[in-house]
Formats: sequence, C-alpha cells, structure tokens
Amino acid sequence: MSKKTPDIRQTRSLPEALFIQAEQHPYHAAQLRRKKGAYVPITYMELATRVRRLATHLLQLGVAPGDRIGILMENRPEWAVVDYATLSIGAVTVPLYCTYRPQDIAFVLNDAGARLVFTSGGNLLRHLLEAAASCPALERIYVFDDAAEQPMLTQAGPLIDEGAIDEEGIEQRLRDLDRQTLATLVYTSGTTARPKGVMLSHGNILANLDAVPDIITFERDDLLLSFLPLAHMLERTASHFLPYSFGISVAFAERPDTVAKNLTEAEPTIMITVPRMLEVVRNRILAQVRKQPRLRQRLFFYFLTLANERAQAGRLPAHKRWLHRWLDRKIGQRIRDRFGGRLRLLVSGGAPLGIEVAEFFTSLGIPVIEGYGLTESAPLLTVNPPEAPRPGSVGKAVSGVEIRLADDGEILARGANIMLGYWHNPEATKEVIDDEGWFHTGDIGRLDEDGYLYITDRKKDIIVNSGGENIAPQRIEALLTADPMIDQAVVYGDQKPYLVALVVPNEEALDQWAREQGLPQTDWTHLCASAVVRKMLQTHINGLLSPLTSFEQIRRIHVLDKPFSIDNGLLTPTLKVKRRKVYEAYREVLESLYS
Repeated sequence: MSKKTPDIRQTRSLPEALFIQAEQHPYHAAQLRRKKGAYVPITYMELATRVRRLATHLLQLGVAPGDRIGILMENRPEWAVVDYATLSIGAVTVPLYCTYRPQDIAFVLNDAGARLVFTSGGNLLRHLLEAAASCPALERIYVFDDAAEQPMLTQAGPLIDEGAIDEEGIEQRLRDLDRQTLATLVYTSGTTARPKGVMLSHGNILANLDAVPDIITFERDDLLLSFLPLAHMLERTASHFLPYSFGISVAFAERPDTVAKNLTEAEPTIMITVPRMLEVVRNRILAQVRKQPRLRQRLFFYFLTLANERAQAGRLPAHKRWLHRWLDRKIGQRIRDRFGGRLRLLVSGGAPLGIEVAEFFTSLGIPVIEGYGLTESAPLLTVNPPEAPRPGSVGKAVSGVEIRLADDGEILARGANIMLGYWHNPEATKEVIDDEGWFHTGDIGRLDEDGYLYITDRKKDIIVNSGGENIAPQRIEALLTADPMIDQAVVYGDQKPYLVALVVPNEEALDQWAREQGLPQTDWTHLCASAVVRKMLQTHINGLLSPLTSFEQIRRIHVLDKPFSIDNGLLTPTLKVKRRKVYEAYREVLESLYS
C-alpha cells in the first residue's frame, strides 16, 4: 500500500476516514468534475471544507442524530458533500434511484421518515415535488441547480460554497460516532416485491473497507470513473467510500450514455462495472471486428488465443512472445485507448460474470476482478484474488467474512459487514438472519476444495420443470449472452415440459449477418420476426447449450425487437432482469411457445 493509506481498521466512522485524508493530503484531488468541457479537480481540503459547511447548516437547522436525509441526485461531486455532511453529525442518509417514479420516491421517503431531501433539479425535482405532496414528514427540499421558487425549496449551492463552520459542534457529533452507529438506509431495488430499507452501520461499511488492502494496492495517481448509480451499494462503497477513505480520486461521468467519451477524457485507472455493461462492450467490439477484412479478423482472434495461452501457461515460447507483443501494440493498445489508456483494473459485481467475458477483457490487457455480495452485506462478501483468479467463480471470502452452504446449497454469510436488519421490519430480518448470525443470501452456489465460491442461481428463481428437475436459468442465460449475436435472454419453463426463451439479438451483429446472407433489406422489427433469423439463433443456442443436460436445452425461442430496459421497467437500475416482470409482460408469448 502507498504511504498515504490510513489504517482503516482503526477508524471509528466513515467521515473520520475522509477527514484524515484531508489533513494528510489537503491538495491531492479528491474529485474531478466537468467544467466547460474539461475535468477540473476538487482537492481533499476543498471537499472537507464543503462537507463541514453543510454539516454546520444541518446542525443549525436542528438535525438530530438518527434523523433521515434523502439524496436524489445523479452522480456528481455534491453527492459526497451531502452524504458525508449527514454522516458527520450522526444523521442517516437515504439514497434514492434517479429512475424512481414519484410513487417510488414517496414510498421510500415515507417508509424512512425522511425530514429533508437534497436534489439537483430538472425532472428529479419535478418528480420529487409530486412525491412530496404525499410525504407529511418531509420538511424541506434542497436544490443545487434549479431556482428555489417555492416555500418548501432551499438553494443548496450557497450552503456548501460559503458560510462559517461550527468546528466544536461537528467534532462533538464525530466523537459520538462509532462503528455501531446507523449510517444509511439503502432500499433494495425490488426485482419482485416492495423495496426494504437495509440498515447499514458505519462499521458494516468500514468492515468492507478493512478488507481492501488485502485485495488491491493503490497507486498515488489512481482514479476511478463513477457512472453506476450511487444509490446502489456496490457503487457507493467502491466508487465513493473507498476512494475518499484511501485518498484516491473520483471523476464523474456526465451521463450513462457519455461513459465512452468520459473514459478518454478522465483516463481512469480503476472502474466499477456490472456484467451487463461488459457484455455490451464485448459484443460491440466483436461486431466491429467482424466488419474487418478476413486477415484482420484472424489476427484479432489469434491475439486472443495467444493471450489465453499466456494466462494458462504463465509464459509463452520466445517466438510467440514476440508476436504477442507486436499484436498487443497493434490491437490491444488501440482497444485500451478507448478506455482512456490507463485502465489497469475492472471490478465487476451485481450479477454473475460469464467466463468468456472475463477472459476476453483479461486477454485485452484489462484484468477483471469479480466480486460477490448484496446490499445487506455492504456489499462485499467474496472476491476473485487478482494473483490467482478462477474465471467462473466469484472468488474467496474476503477478510472478516465467513461463508458456508446450507443443506439446499443456499449461500450463508457471517461477519461484521452484515446489516443491522431491515428498517421497521423485524419479521423480514428474522427470515434472513438466523439465531447464529448467519445471513441467508437467497443465492445458490457451491464451494470448491480451495474455498472458491461459484454462484449457480437465485434460490427463488430456480425453475422446477414438469419432470421435477431443478434448473438454474441464470446459468443458461449467461451461456446465451456470451454469443455476440445475443444481447439479452430470459429463460422460462417452471412446471413446463421443456424450456423456452425470450431472446433480444445484438442489432449490429444481426444486421451484419443479414447483409452477409444477402437477406432482403427490411426494418428491424421485420428482421427480428423473420423465421430465418429465428432458425439461425436457435441453431446458435443449440450449439451453446450442447454440453448441458437434455432438460437444460432451449426447445423454442421468441425473438424480441425491443430490449429489456430500465425505462420499460424490466431491468433494475443496476441492469438486472426483473424476471417476474418479464414473465408478466410476455406471458401470452411464452405460453404460445408451448402450443
């Protein structure tokens, strides 16, 4: 570890770790924000000062320890200011997803009993004002961007950019914090039922940070690019609490659709991502490769072959070693430049990562560390050690975490990172945390002889066919989406004689294939409805699933011309498929596949 890294294990609270960094490295960049088309730094001293100014205002307002304060903002520097100011005075942060509808916002604010909410403006403010009409406990809304023209609104910018600091009052609140203090209520994204408020303490999150030095060695110039929603615990711990606790920098993507541009501008060294994002990038790269002349295609795939050989053997023969270096300069470096040219590590979480996807990026010289966890574990439970990864697994338990399997294969976890419980829901808490402190994850897995964990499925998503066979749909879906021709897939077949699937093809790859086949030019909807396309995809799927058992084969498919998305309510904000919602939306189509 670098000399600037504090001993997190001795830290009592999350803001204490930030303030240590501000004291030790006041002029080091804590954040980078876009201003007039370029990234400009905000130092640790500036960040800490802004936090203390806002904390002072909250003290003057009479915010008490334990009061809940909401944040409804896109990823931006002020997110950290509000979060750390809230935590510094012993209050509790309640993050909300920017994709929430007004009724979702109202549910979370009412369930949490939030007194105040901070937002940026625009559509978020409009949704928040609509929700506020049914939130009797909500006293005030703070706005960073829009004008505060209503009695309930207060301009937030001046509070952090100017004003006195009550050092004594803040220090007193900081002294009262310890690792048992409730820090945040994080509402699960709710793939099936109403969201539950996960109660995480300062110690729950710090326990995750305690394990980091055993996993990653930070460099002085390390920089993360934050683009996943900060309301999600993976992004918040890994791209928010972690960098500010270890003294590294965070740049913010403007929007999800500008990530590719912001990568080249910010030049990050580390990025937190989800499997779906990596699958999309891989498929796009492969689709572009297939447009190249055949010689270039062959060189690209030979480059991947050499990289895999080196990964497996540890070293290539001399003649291959020279060729691999040459191909890496011509191919690998050009792709890495699209990521900014400095990216040395991708951290993937939120869902199982396909082996082919992990190996693909590692072959390109961008290693992927896969982790596993849940909101309830703040979120990290296991990680694939960088020095000895096992693709297909999610690695070994991190320091301070115990993992074991129940009789039915459910993954159980215990450690200082496990949540305090569900907010105002002791019944739900008792359902997942047993008397011995084991948290029942709801995931099914297996452990190998060296303690590497493999996720096979969600317990509640397991398909039991009409023959009584248990089938893990996520395992099959991961195999399908590894094919560059397939973007998304959802398997169906509970209490049915065989499996069927909804398939969303990759538009670029399918268009290229259609041209190569000389198919008549037509629009996307008609192309997806084509029997020729359906037959081709079914043939691909048959080949992909050939190693599996007979009852895990996909007998029939329906090709969709529209993807599952957050906007149509079929993906969570972290890009997980809402399986039950998909089944409901396409029930007639799915049932027709059994006609």
